[in-house]
Amino acid sequence: MNPMNKRSGITMSVWVWIILGILMAAFVFASAQQNIMMLITQLNNQQVVEKYNMICRTADEICAMPKGSKETKQISLNKDVYAIYISEKGGPPVDSAPHYIENQNTTSGYYLCYQFQVEHDYDKYTCKKTGCNVTMTYMGAPPRGSKLERIARLSGDSFNYKLSIIKTAKDNVLIDAVPVLK
Repeated sequence: MNPMNKRSGITMSVWVWIILGILMAAFVFASAQQNIMMLITQLNNQQVVEKYNMICRTADEICAMPKGSKETKQISLNKDVYAIYISEKGGPPVDSAPHYIENQNTTSGYYLCYQFQVEHDYDKYTCKKTGCNVTMTYMGAPPRGSKLERIARLSGDSFNYKLSIIKTAKDNVLIDAVPVLK
């Protein structure tokens, strides 16, 4: 047996193990990175759900108070929020929700709802019935390239709103959401 052939065989098997080790390390790193990104998205979305629940609670609290009662809140929404909106019957947001957000359009109804961008198939939205008829400004991610979207980029890719929640009549609450630059 030629000593050169044996030596090159050992070298070849070492290279195979090195390459396999690099490939496995790259796979483990990519999987870990993907899991971390999914966890961050879930945490951000959970924060949005908590803010949505806070808006629902505050609207119901103001609803139970006398006319003219008012509360002010500040919230920040991430770019994964397609819309937080009011619906008459608890349905999906309007097709042009980003334009409603950009133009600060309002809707009225008894259901406060939200939907995330990734779920924008009109089947996955969440709504809660409120104690009063609520009129609210659409909130969420405006269209790409819009003034509000450019402002969000300046404030860390979040959409910041100042909410004025006011009882305007016996059975009516107004939630005025004004975009702000943080």
